[in-house]
Amino acid sequence: MLHPHSLYYDHLKPAELDFLRQATAFVAREVAPHAAEWEEREELPRELFTQAGRAGLMGMLAPKAVGGQELSMLCYCLVIEEIARHCGAFAMNMAAHNALCVGHPLGYASDELKRKIFPSVLNGDWMVAWALTEPNAGSDTGGVETTATLRPDGTWELNGHKTYITMGLHSDRMIVMAVSGRDERGKKEFSAFWIETKDITPVRKVPTSGVRASNTSEFHLRQVPAELIGARGKGQHAALACLDGGRLGIAAMALGLGRAAVAIAQERMLTRQQFGRRLADFQALQFKLADCEVELRAAEALLLPPCVMHARGQKFSFEASVAKLYASEAASRAANTALQICGGWGYTRDTAVERCWRDARLCEIGEGSSEVQRLIISRAVLKEAEARCGLAGAAPGTART
Repeated sequence: MLHPHSLYYDHLKPAELDFLRQATAFVAREVAPHAAEWEEREELPRELFTQAGRAGLMGMLAPKAVGGQELSMLCYCLVIEEIARHCGAFAMNMAAHNALCVGHPLGYASDELKRKIFPSVLNGDWMVAWALTEPNAGSDTGGVETTATLRPDGTWELNGHKTYITMGLHSDRMIVMAVSGRDERGKKEFSAFWIETKDITPVRKVPTSGVRASNTSEFHLRQVPAELIGARGKGQHAALACLDGGRLGIAAMALGLGRAAVAIAQERMLTRQQFGRRLADFQALQFKLADCEVELRAAEALLLPPCVMHARGQKFSFEASVAKLYASEAASRAANTALQICGGWGYTRDTAVERCWRDARLCEIGEGSSEVQRLIISRAVLKEAEARCGLAGAAPGTART
């Protein structure tokens, strides 16, 4: 059987193929042998991120002019998928770092701030967190209560409460979304800020069901000095733009987890005997495996168009939502099916199947839940239908003649 990615290779430059091979070797050497141990300890070692930075994994999409690798979105996604096959927590950290922690300042910070940030966030010297979520805010950014106050001396300070922040307490620097005022209509004005993590007040590492080795954090901001990223009031626009790429990273992570779980189930089917026959000889299990393969290949096919559109400089928000929605749910189904094939053994922590199962579930929530993706997709297709049929403004259930 052809490798699932074999048809992707025509879209990669020779240098990107080389990087993909090097990244695969790095993961096999530095990640795979330790993933189970990190899961038990519920912590990723700091030196792993330094090594990843030196290997180019912390700046995959950033241009070479600032110290990045300047890879295509497709190559980036293939690397994230490869990492996820072995460690979902590290894959999630790399996806968040590249798309949000690097992408946000790269696209919106002033030249002066960029000189402070790069290349330290790319070479592993700094770990960065991206802090939006709060107890009452996530997909609903209108619930953000963290405030940014402009001091008389022209500097900013932040006050608020953030939670479920990836790499929050393990970061050196942080990008924080906060309310910086009200616009002319009285609506909240969102801005992004750059802070030093040493200035926050830690609360805890949040215990999670999956991606346990990742540092999911809760903390308070109390008169924290901050530097504005980009134009005041443009933070939400920047965040949404970064999330497009972030959703592709989560889709790739989901694919890696689904593939890893199914690979274990395949081996189990070939080696486990029941009723005097291999599991692989039972048609019911063969069909389960076939369904997994079809769904994962369909998810891979949906990931390619937005990657190509990104390379062309085209907007790909809709396609990113489609890919993220399908890949995350397909991976969850695949991991669940793989666990079922493996039976009681698969439910134990003697195998990585249950870890893939737990980790894949996060992909249906992170970077916009499945419900948010369905909302984005349905609004877009209905808007297109209105334009096509000339029904804009018509009452529900009516048609113009």
